[in-house]
Amino acid sequence: MRTEHKPTLRTLAILELVSAGSEPYTLTSISRALGISPSTLFPIVHTLCEQRYLSYDEKNQAYSLGLKLFEIGSRIQSSHVYDRITEIMGQIVDTCDETCHFGVLDRGDVLYLAKVDSTNPIRMFSTIGKRLPAYGTAIGKALLKNYDLDELKSLYPEGLKPLTAHTITSFEELHQQLNDSDLFTYEVEESNKSVRCIALPIYRNKAIAAALSVAIPIYRYDEGKKSCIEGALKEASIQLEQIIPYFVF
Repeated sequence: MRTEHKPTLRTLAILELVSAGSEPYTLTSISRALGISPSTLFPIVHTLCEQRYLSYDEKNQAYSLGLKLFEIGSRIQSSHVYDRITEIMGQIVDTCDETCHFGVLDRGDVLYLAKVDSTNPIRMFSTIGKRLPAYGTAIGKALLKNYDLDELKSLYPEGLKPLTAHTITSFEELHQQLNDSDLFTYEVEESNKSVRCIALPIYRNKAIAAALSVAIPIYRYDEGKKSCIEGALKEASIQLEQIIPYFVF
């Protein structure tokens, strides 16, 4: 005799609904879509957020898929979307011969999800699965690009602690730098000595979902290299924004 556990089915229904949606869901919209009362849903979605299967945007009071699902999904040996992301990153490296990173924002940190080294790799603290405070990296600044000053202060209640002697530690300076940048964000020795980085945000549904960066040792940096990297990042971002909706964060 087949039996189904109703609370488990509700949990799966929530995850399937949020994963299929083109926009983040509020508690009310989940309730309406599934025909389940908000009071019944709340402890479920709260637990899913606590365990990072869902992510909650306090500003919009909306839920989206959480990073825990990526961590589980990444254990699957074959991932055509992930392979496509690293393939696009490889095109950047082929063009510029510099190391490329792909990451997302998680609780104020950059979580590095992919890295493709150049033929002349440099020593950096960034590896797949590693975290760095977003404010101290170009890729993190790309992820923070739409944050206002109050949101930045809320994200880092203990302040901006230096990673190197060059890390920005003023909220006002960080916010001004994010506002001054157009498409790209930059870092000069803020997280790694003798390394510069250029980054670009990747959008999903008009919101920043991820970011790409290229790291360059200072001795190899010039205006020609800068132009090459920015062109490669811009071209790659167009390709990535076509497949990001199918990638679990």
